[in-house]
Amino acid sequence: MIFSSLEFLLFFSIFLILIKCFKSYQREIIILTSFIFYSFWSPIFFFLLLYLCLSNYLFIKYDIKLKYSISISLIPLFYFKYSLFFISLLNLEFLEKYAYIDNLPLAISFITFTAIATIIDTKLKKHDEKLNIKNFTEFLVYFPQLIAGPILRVKQLIPQLKNRIVIDKSNIRFGLILFTVGFIKKIFLADSIAGYIDPFFASSETNPDNIIKCFLLFPLQIYFDFSGYVDMALGASTILGINLPQNFDKPYLSKSLTEFWRNWHITLSSWFRDYLYIPLGGSRNSKTNLFFNLILVMSVAGLWHGASLNFILWGFLNGLILFLEKVIRKFLNIPSFIKIILTCFIIFNLWIVFRINEFSQLITFIVEFYSNLYRLFSLENLLILFILIAGVTSQKFDNFYQIKRLSHNVPLYIILPFFMIIILTGLGMNAGTSEKFIYFEF
Repeated sequence: MIFSSLEFLLFFSIFLILIKCFKSYQREIIILTSFIFYSFWSPIFFFLLLYLCLSNYLFIKYDIKLKYSISISLIPLFYFKYSLFFISLLNLEFLEKYAYIDNLPLAISFITFTAIATIIDTKLKKHDEKLNIKNFTEFLVYFPQLIAGPILRVKQLIPQLKNRIVIDKSNIRFGLILFTVGFIKKIFLADSIAGYIDPFFASSETNPDNIIKCFLLFPLQIYFDFSGYVDMALGASTILGINLPQNFDKPYLSKSLTEFWRNWHITLSSWFRDYLYIPLGGSRNSKTNLFFNLILVMSVAGLWHGASLNFILWGFLNGLILFLEKVIRKFLNIPSFIKIILTCFIIFNLWIVFRINEFSQLITFIVEFYSNLYRLFSLENLLILFILIAGVTSQKFDNFYQIKRLSHNVPLYIILPFFMIIILTGLGMNAGTSEKFIYFEF
């Protein structure tokens, strides 16, 4: 059940009715419906989610040492996501029969990181909430953010969940507009781009024009896909009067890779900063330590995205470029728009490493792209380039606070029909279904 599906719209409508009719059981309804929402994908993983809630709560309740609680929390993630990868990488054939080879449990990386952040923050007294099994479970499984974030901290959500949900017109207006923006990004933009370029990535042929199209369009696909999901998550939660943090802030208009990672998947970047980079020493002491910390943290961030060497390479290259930026930034006295162009060029190259998991295919792609770069100036590819520029420039207007101000000035009787037209058109285009979000794999 994804946000851009008919099933979710029916699910959310039933949820709102239950909240309205049984106001005294709000927390129980959130927990029950969140488990149903998660189990819709694969009912067997209901028990995994239950285990993650119970085990991590017990770690907090009994104040288990961090080295034990964090290690045990990581076991399900390691088994389901990485067992086959490391067994194959280390050529441990006698263990292959114990590796997990089926579909990855949905959002196990997001849930695990949320739980670990809660364990650490509670241990270090970074919040004042008294956690019990009910409010901890409600926090961990809250369905708008359950599947692909944003990755939340206790103080960002639990205080809001204490309040009774009151559905008022201002929240409905803002929530519907946010949800519609995300729906448009996902159905009309990301899915359309995916339908165009995914066959090129899957093909064994090396058509230079197709390679150029993939290079230019994949950055838009992954942005519209993931930010579209987040907009829908924020929109659904806003309707309930519960505010979730922004996860994107015009990332392709960043003037450096450092700035990009402050604006892309913000809650994941801040997680790695707070729970890995700073504890390792951050940028303190020497350039050697800075280099080591950036390489390690970004390589782990790459591995978090997927059990494949290309993700580790992608993270390593991000760490290397981040280090080089910090070393030479005082020499980069160039106009801002040049910095944006250079940053986009670096990011778009890195996305190719992210997208292609076979090294031979990756090398072929890069060689074919740069040896045929002159084909960028064909009419068809120039049109694709124009679409890319328009997509990047549009981020200037993809502003959370502008949308919020707009919602105050547009009456509900205009928003609601517009919402219905967009949703019905999108569902009609996709026969009531949609492509799975890219970040659901992580």
